[in-house]
Amino acid sequence: MTKQVFNIFKINSKEEFSRIFQLSWPVMVGMILQSLLGTVDMMFISSLGTSQAAAASLGNTASGVVFVMSSLVSAGAIALIARSYGEGNLNAVKRFNGETLILTLVIGGILSILCYYFNEDIIRLMYNPEPGMIKLTSEYLSVILLGTVFVFLNSTLRTTLQAIGDTKTPLFVFGLSNIINIVLDYLFMFPMGMGIKGAAIATVISTIFSFLAINMVLIKKIYNSSISDFISCLRIQFDDAIRILKIGSWACIQQIARPITGLLMFRLVLEVGGDSGTAAFGIGGQLFNYTFIFLVGLSTAISIMVGQSLGKGDIDGCDRIIKEGMKLAIINMILFSIPYLIFPGFIMKIFLRDAAVVAIGVQYLRIVYLGVIFVIYPTIYGGVFQGAGDTFPPMISSLVANVVVKLASAYYLSKFLNLGINGVWAAIALSVIVEALIISIYFNRNRWKEKVI
Repeated sequence: MTKQVFNIFKINSKEEFSRIFQLSWPVMVGMILQSLLGTVDMMFISSLGTSQAAAASLGNTASGVVFVMSSLVSAGAIALIARSYGEGNLNAVKRFNGETLILTLVIGGILSILCYYFNEDIIRLMYNPEPGMIKLTSEYLSVILLGTVFVFLNSTLRTTLQAIGDTKTPLFVFGLSNIINIVLDYLFMFPMGMGIKGAAIATVISTIFSFLAINMVLIKKIYNSSISDFISCLRIQFDDAIRILKIGSWACIQQIARPITGLLMFRLVLEVGGDSGTAAFGIGGQLFNYTFIFLVGLSTAISIMVGQSLGKGDIDGCDRIIKEGMKLAIINMILFSIPYLIFPGFIMKIFLRDAAVVAIGVQYLRIVYLGVIFVIYPTIYGGVFQGAGDTFPPMISSLVANVVVKLASAYYLSKFLNLGINGVWAAIALSVIVEALIISIYFNRNRWKEKVI
């Protein structure tokens, strides 16, 4: 029995294992840097006052819902470009890159304009705060949303480089962008006295820098530094546009559903658990983010490698990639089970020593993690479907689990069965298990291996 357990973690394909790690670690480091940027950004803003900190929090949550719409194009880009690159069809890589950039420019540009002019309506619709908070949040959010087009372009450019196996360049570019953002934050907010608006302007400027830098790298890598070749590919073919948007539409629905579901869950937690439950929910969510840093990088690597392998017609290679990826995901979940299941009280006290918050937080970490363990299946299989360009199964599994199961069961368990806040935690755990079950059923049908995109 012991031998069988150790065999689970035995590396059968060192080449695939090494390749997965090489592709995933830059994504992980990038996520860590982005998290640190958010922390520093919030520290600067918080020094201005509680109202400014609250306004920035609301603004970032609202912009997050808008920014995930970039997957409408980027999801199709990674599937089509990775497969074309695997086939050795560099002309197709150039063509798809040019087309995705134009689509991104059009969609992101329209959203930038609409969101800028209707930002106060967005704030009222999502939060309905008092007039003073609407004004302060709008001051921050209007600038952030004006840069939507550059956020979208960066997402597509980063995806293109990742699809051809380059995950390091985005790390360096966006890492430098983060440093620029922090420096400009300080200059605009304090010496120049621009306050919370200065923080937003700094973010947009650093985003524009990222776009210019990563686009220059991409032109060099894909178009051999030929500006004319790059410009000649900046056109849209109707059939290709439909293919890109068809793949991206399902991914976009999935991405939008998660933050909206999160907002509704926060409302329920506040109602059932009060301020203590809400604080525990927020802290626990931040802790779980560290669990997902490795998993997101792993899923990205899987999607790239599967897409390229399908382009080569190497189905056996896909199977090896999936097995090695699953082992890495399991190891990640075992390691994080130690703090979350054995020492949850110690971790919660690092953030807050309020006895009520700690007690609720301990239950949150332990109950939710029993379901989160199963996230290895949506992570690995989701990456496989992404690489194959078959984004419908992940969308269905996510919607059913998060919108139907999580919300309905959270309300039922907490209200009708009188389980209170623990009922909400149990619903979250149950939703992950359901998502894992549904996506596993789709995966085992093996239709993704024959997906034509």
